[in-house]
Order: sequence, then structure tokens, then C-alpha cells
Amino acid sequence: MRWIMRGSVPVGVSGYAKQFTQGWVNHFKKGIGGRPNDHYWTQYRKDLGKHTHYICWYCERQCDCKAESGGLSPTVDHFRPISRCPSLAYDWNNWILSCRRCNEQNKQNKWPDTGYVDPCADQITERPENYFSYDEISGRIEPEDGLPPDELKKANSTIENLGLNKLDVWYYRFDWMRGFVADVMELPHSERRNFVSFILEQPSEFAGSAITVVQRLQRDGII
Repeated sequence: MRWIMRGSVPVGVSGYAKQFTQGWVNHFKKGIGGRPNDHYWTQYRKDLGKHTHYICWYCERQCDCKAESGGLSPTVDHFRPISRCPSLAYDWNNWILSCRRCNEQNKQNKWPDTGYVDPCADQITERPENYFSYDEISGRIEPEDGLPPDELKKANSTIENLGLNKLDVWYYRFDWMRGFVADVMELPHSERRNFVSFILEQPSEFAGSAITVVQRLQRDGII
């Protein structure tokens, strides 16, 4: 996971919010009426996806932007679930571009006491880079060393509930990390730093793990 700049609110979101938010609040907070059937946030998948070339903001796998079903089809996830925070149903700042697997199969409506690590956190100290590191030997994502108890719980809940170490995600991330190191090593030493900077700036799969790899390469004098 890495930090994502969500961008400004697209045209039309505020209008949907004014028209439909209260229905979600009435249903979940006041027990009035059936569950609303409006889902106009789906119209904004493109607005979210363009920031990362449709790479999931949670697991960092490439979504299939042409698919409407299947685990890698793109969805708009409510970071704070509608059932818990219905007033945020049409809040642009609560929308995450997520593969269907992370959204509907893993995260669902779960929301731990500490919440999750926000890939779009405004505060620098709250961004994913301060919560996670990656084990180069196993390829697993891990909580950063030295986190306070509540922050450690938040990091672990994010890893567990979003399935960030499930077999398929782990395998592809590990394979990407090995390939990244191999690509760096093939370059002349004078070109490695520019290559690494380029990768860190790109919305590529598993680029969040590159931060850990780069730190090790710097310690070893490879870049």
C-alpha cells in the first residue's frame, strides 16, 4: 500500500450527496425505510482509477478496467462503510478505488475500533509508508517497527481484513520485488538512482513495496 492523492471533487458529486445521503442515514441510523438502491458513486470509478491507472489502492494489483465482475474488476469502496457512516455515502473523500476482491470479499463492512490505514490520508504521519514495511525474503507486508499499540493494531487489522498477505497477493508482490531488484542490478551504477526514482513516482503494481527495497539497496551501496 502506498499514499494516493485522490484529487479534487468531480462535478456532480455534491448534487448526488444532497439528493441521496439522507436516505442512507435514515435507513442505517434511524431505521426508516428499506435499504436505498442508489449507487451513483459507481459513475466515478474512472475519476478515481485515472490516478493510479486502475491499480487497487489497497492491494496494489492491477484491476481489469473493462470487467464488471470477477475479483480484479474495479469498484468504488467506501473506506468507512456505509453501514457505519451513512452520512459519508456520497463523500468523495470516503471513496477508494478498490478491486472487487479487496472490497467485497475481504474488507466487506468490517471496521475495527482503530479503523484502517488510509491510502489517501491527509496527514503525512498517517500515510501507509509510516505503517508498513515489506520483508524481502518472504515478500510479506508487515507493520513498521516501533508503532504505538493502537497504531500497531490498525496496521495489523488493515493487513488481515484486506487480505494483503493472502497467497495470490503475496506471490505477485514477491515476484515483483525480485524483478525490481533484478532490473536495478542490470543497470550501470550511474543509472540506478534515476531508474529507482522513476519507479517510485509511477502508479505501478506493488510500487509501495519498492520503498523497503530501495532502503535496503541504499544501505548496501547498490544505489
